[in-house]
Amino acid sequence: MPAGRPPEYNKEVLSKAREYLSLCNDQEIQQTVGLSAKGTELYKNKVIVKIPTKGGLARYIGVNRDTLYDWSKKYPDFSDIMEEVGQEQEDRLINNGLSGDYNPTIAKVLLTKHGYREGIDNTTNDKDLPVPIVNIQRDDIPRNNSI
Repeated sequence: MPAGRPPEYNKEVLSKAREYLSLCNDQEIQQTVGLSAKGTELYKNKVIVKIPTKGGLARYIGVNRDTLYDWSKKYPDFSDIMEEVGQEQEDRLINNGLSGDYNPTIAKVLLTKHGYREGIDNTTNDKDLPVPIVNIQRDDIPRNNSI
């Protein structure tokens, strides 16, 4: 990464960011893994993952991530690009993680960056329970003798 001031935001930066997104396509390749007992080649398919990331975008443009975040705050068009990076990443992690094309464990870990969690406690929202303010004892409960 070049030292010094980051480049000024301009249409070329936006164009380069869109170009980065267009280049982030997974590629499926077929690898030879050996020979069968009959002498025919055995293959396996492998996915070369090229998922868009904010770090990858920063490197492609030639700036650091802080610059991306600053531009995102100042320029709505660039904010849209940053959102698109996140949406594309989230969508691919879910779909390819479920299909097994991506490592499900890694997909699960990365999805935490998109707000997904495993085992949310809906009663406390995963926060500690508060200390009770009132300690009701059995003798304090009014009795209804009309039964």
